[in-house]
Amino acid sequence: MKALRILAAVAVAASVGLSSTLVSPARADTGQSAVQVSVLGGVQALNQNDTALPDNFVNIPAAAAVAYQFNPVWGAEGEVSWMIPVKRSVDLGIGGKTDRKTPDILTYQANVVGRLPLSGTPWSPYLTGGLGAITFLSNTDADRYPQLSKTQTTFGINFGAGTSYSLGPHWGVRGDFRELAAFPSKDTDGLGNGSKADPIWMERGAIGLGYRF
Repeated sequence: MKALRILAAVAVAASVGLSSTLVSPARADTGQSAVQVSVLGGVQALNQNDTALPDNFVNIPAAAAVAYQFNPVWGAEGEVSWMIPVKRSVDLGIGGKTDRKTPDILTYQANVVGRLPLSGTPWSPYLTGGLGAITFLSNTDADRYPQLSKTQTTFGINFGAGTSYSLGPHWGVRGDFRELAAFPSKDTDGLGNGSKADPIWMERGAIGLGYRF
């Protein structure tokens, strides 16, 4: 599974890099603004690992993004998201299942976006990849797992694919699938065990609304 994720990340990076070399760095004059804002929501899964999460968890992501399109193929996007915890029955390995949810989680990511230009259609598929930070907010409530006495921020990456569908000159809808990973250090309270800290892998499926100025 880890090998597949690494191969997928390499494929996204290579595709985006190839796209950026095939076009001029100047934005094509399409008569539309290069700036677009989006809001998205969906479902996010946090995968079990050996040092932080003994079972799989599910959160609800709420994301806001600002993108700049340099030309029909190559663009950049910054995104901030809040993962709203959802309580579910999980196996903590201590005698049966119990209801738990993760701490609130914030992500901040900067991405390169490579689009496939399609003429005569409102569809605009894309690949994306980038890096940033992922913050696990402190919370020691009894129903949280892990319980964090201090807010912890880790390095994070993301990669994925999606598509936009234009509804007119300004508005559009968007579907996005993203793989994210947080990389805590081995001494990160609640996320490492002192000798190692496994990456925390997360999958997100989201839909949203975009507005181009």
